Amino acid sequence: MITFKINGAKYKIPTAWGDVTYNQYIELLKAPNSLLHYIHIFTAIPVDTLQNSELKNLERIALSLSFLTIPPKPDKKPTPMVGPYPMPTDVTIQSLGQFEDLRDLAKKLPPNLQTLENQLAMAELTLEACAIYVQKIKHSKYDYTKVKEVKEELKIYSCMEVTQTGTFFLAKPLNTSTPTTSRFQRAIQRLKKFSQELPGYQSTLNFLQRSSKLQKP
Repeated sequence: MITFKINGAKYKIPTAWGDVTYNQYIELLKAPNSLLHYIHIFTAIPVDTLQNSELKNLERIALSLSFLTIPPKPDKKPTPMVGPYPMPTDVTIQSLGQFEDLRDLAKKLPPNLQTLENQLAMAELTLEACAIYVQKIKHSKYDYTKVKEVKEELKIYSCMEVTQTGTFFLAKPLNTSTPTTSRFQRAIQRLKKFSQELPGYQSTLNFLQRSSKLQKP
């Protein structure tokens, strides 16, 4: 994170995917591919205000946000931490309730990630999968009625921690299912694709080409 002054006030701007919260990640998925909207997401400054502002440090802000042009590459294992919660060395699922709830989630996997609707659906599934596992860590005993509360908490933590860890646990029940069925093979392939590249961002130079100024409509 790096601090900038915008209109006389100080704001923190992320410089890496690990600095982006899950909530911000969802907003980025839905936002137009423009520097104006990226700054709005990370500062909460209204778009109309930004459009009429002169930002003397605009090029530095654009450079700081240039990581958005490079899709993140999550590992194929949980992150060491999810927010304040350490992930155990042994990440096996020992609760039958957790296993069944994760298996039910896996049945809801979208057929592909080619549309915004499917990308948002996948992000929601990874959030809930992460919450299902973290809930047991937080409360020492698995209780699905508390998963919703944990989901809301996770939204303020790093999107890399939530999506990477959630993708891992979403795949757990599939990995223990019969591998010969085409349904499970397709589901595994979708999860592999998601774990290799978080969807929704354009890894092009358009972002940098527009970074020299904020254009008014």
